[in-house]
Amino acid sequence: MGEVGKLFAALRQRAIAEMVIIGAMTRPDFADLRLDWGAVKRAAELAQLFRRGDNGLLVGLAAIFEREGIRIVGAHEAAPRLVAPVGPLGARVGSPEDEMDIALGARLLEVLSAFDAGQGAVVASGRVLAIEAAEGTDAMLLRVAEMRSQGRLRVAGPAGVLVKAPKRGQDLRLDMPAIGPSTIQNAAAAQLRGAAVAAGRVLVVDRVRCAREADAAGLFAIGFSHESLAQ
Repeated sequence: MGEVGKLFAALRQRAIAEMVIIGAMTRPDFADLRLDWGAVKRAAELAQLFRRGDNGLLVGLAAIFEREGIRIVGAHEAAPRLVAPVGPLGARVGSPEDEMDIALGARLLEVLSAFDAGQGAVVASGRVLAIEAAEGTDAMLLRVAEMRSQGRLRVAGPAGVLVKAPKRGQDLRLDMPAIGPSTIQNAAAAQLRGAAVAAGRVLVVDRVRCAREADAAGLFAIGFSHESLAQ
């Protein structure tokens, strides 16, 4: 993280003009960083960026790359087959009550966009059980599973839906939400009824395995659109 100059020199040496950014970013402790000259020149700008929320941080970092002539390409542009489609991923679909919970979760995430908070929530029978923050989706689902095991959520049998969607105005090149097999496994551990992701705006890593995991666990996994929720 502190070798910014070395990074840009390596990109120029290899004539790299485009870059895809994937994975999570851990905010560093600047006191522990050993800065090269490229980082020293940008230290004030970088320090300001790391005081922003996740989206603001990533947009600012992308601007630094683009000033160096590196075009940022979204993962969904490089691999469009990973983008969630509209409709079920596996054999199961949600009930009308599940669809109401999905609509509530989508509205909740839309409202939370102004606070640059997380990209996921768990809703059951019109009740918000959990909201994703800095811990990430999997940790949120583990929290729901723990609440159920401790009896803090008194519901019988599978209940609740994971809803995953980007924030309003989020730059999808930089931080497109994603789910994968571990998400489905953790949703099953939390005894949810299913998972719903914003079609066209969420990546599904290993879609075939996600569908297989959902079917085996008795969960539905679907891609929703605002048009489908309005019907």
